[in-house]
Amino acid sequence: MQKASGGSSESNGEPSTKKQRVDLAGLPTRQYLDQTVVPILLQAVMQLNKERPGDPIEWLANYLLKNKAQYSNGTS
Repeated sequence: MQKASGGSSESNGEPSTKKQRVDLAGLPTRQYLDQTVVPILLQAVMQLNKERPGDPIEWLANYLLKNKAQYSNGTS
């Protein structure tokens, strides 16, 4: 059997989300960034390098906004 992701409070998901936020807040900086920001930034930078737009900052901002749901883990 697979591990339950919601723990003992699976009814509405809020307790596990709050617990996850508390856990993230207690992480060292590097671990926090590795778990929350690095995955989407790596994909964004690889795509940015392929496309090489004229305004890379605006392109990056748009990419992050457009794709954040794919990487969201209760931190938004």
